[in-house]
Amino acid sequence: MHFGRRAHLGYFLVWVLLFSPPFLIHPSLKEAGYTLLSAFVFFPLAMKRPWLGAACAVLLPVGAANMLHASFLHSLIDEFTLATLLRTEAQETQEFFENLDAAQILQCLAWLAAALAAAAYLWRHCPGLRWTMTRKAQAAWALPAVLWLGLGLTGMVQHYNAYAYAHKLRHFYPMQMGVAALRFGELSQSVFYTPKLPSPATGKPMAHTLVVVIGESASSHRWSLLGYTKEDTNSALRSVPHLGVHALLANGQTTAKALPFILTGQSAATSLQTLAPSFVDLARHAGFKTFVFSNSRFFENSEDLYTQMLRRSADVYQKVGNGAYDEVLTAPLARALADPAEYKLIVLHTYGSHPDVHKRYPKARYRGEDPYDASIRYTSDLLAQWIAMLDGASRLPGLLFYVSDHGLSTPPCVEGFHHSVTRSTYEVPMLSWANAAFRAQHPGWLEPGYQGQVRHSTTLLPFLVAQLQGYEPSRALPQWQDSRLLQVNGRPYEQLFRQDACTP
Repeated sequence: MHFGRRAHLGYFLVWVLLFSPPFLIHPSLKEAGYTLLSAFVFFPLAMKRPWLGAACAVLLPVGAANMLHASFLHSLIDEFTLATLLRTEAQETQEFFENLDAAQILQCLAWLAAALAAAAYLWRHCPGLRWTMTRKAQAAWALPAVLWLGLGLTGMVQHYNAYAYAHKLRHFYPMQMGVAALRFGELSQSVFYTPKLPSPATGKPMAHTLVVVIGESASSHRWSLLGYTKEDTNSALRSVPHLGVHALLANGQTTAKALPFILTGQSAATSLQTLAPSFVDLARHAGFKTFVFSNSRFFENSEDLYTQMLRRSADVYQKVGNGAYDEVLTAPLARALADPAEYKLIVLHTYGSHPDVHKRYPKARYRGEDPYDASIRYTSDLLAQWIAMLDGASRLPGLLFYVSDHGLSTPPCVEGFHHSVTRSTYEVPMLSWANAAFRAQHPGWLEPGYQGQVRHSTTLLPFLVAQLQGYEPSRALPQWQDSRLLQVNGRPYEQLFRQDACTP
């Protein structure tokens, strides 16, 4: 088997195909450079069949997984992907795959078919590669070994741990998977951290009853109160006086990434570093009796960071459903509102419009053509009902907030309704309502009205809730992310969708 210079170059370029997912996801000169560099650094593995076989056994499934992940989230797998996978139960996983459209599956299969052909070519030609190389070529391809040796020696001298090594190699695909695994390990190991609470609230709580409804997968683009015109998805809320509805920027496209910002005002990683308290922790610290009722799907017999943030300071915690219709939260809310405690925080964690949206509402009551609109209408009907329950529960000051963790991509950007990267994924609704007693004591604190322009992120919610509990968040919790900072992964949000609402 004869290898000339062109054949050696062709062999290397075929090897490069196995490292191409980052470039295919974000085509740019920078990613092209990193792809070539990654292939070069790992090229010694392509010189002997045992090493080549092991490399292909890793690169093929990892590449396919990253391509599938990127087809709906436009990014490589990260620690939040792993967190989502490990907290997701079988039925939710099934519904996720049922909602993938044909284009997403074909894109992944096309790369996998090309990668399999590349692996077969490499396997067939590998035996003749090394023995036809000139000494200069062998020396050039030995450079990666020198780089690996240098990194190992540097790490020994500077006492690198596994994370330090992975961080140094993070630009060499597929080392991003190692970084994701290590970061996820940090999240998992720190699940039971004790939050660092601020000094006791200096002021008296502004409200006696606070109800916080955490939504799921609801986009502000489908709220008729914020300008959507195809269906009146908020018809039940139109008759509610003194209602405020605003569009906010979600801090992620998945619950695992976005929810910590709603609970602690920070990312999951920063929350661990600063031992951040959630607004539930703050409520209990301020003397509130705390109730948390969840209809979210997750493994009930396991603990993760997101469950702990809700559970650890809850005087009453109950998983009342597992993705059932969200009306299962109505009876627990009624019991909590009737509780004689002077100060109460009640959190309702809904399943909202989570894909598959067809299964998120009682079909007999909602016969609209668009299932996502029907799911939003169902949520609106429940919010109107829960507001009425709070209004009738007490003459003491009370408020209700609703905010969704993230939205979904919808037609015409995609087929169906699922996770992706579009404006409708990042722009979510926030609702606020205060009863007459609160408005009389604090006139003007909540401005009613409807505002579809995004001016704040979802960290606005914990800031407002902390204020109502008697804290001065800017002083007591200065580490919280300012809700006026509209960024996505460090990039200004206004720059994310420059072409259109569907294309980042």
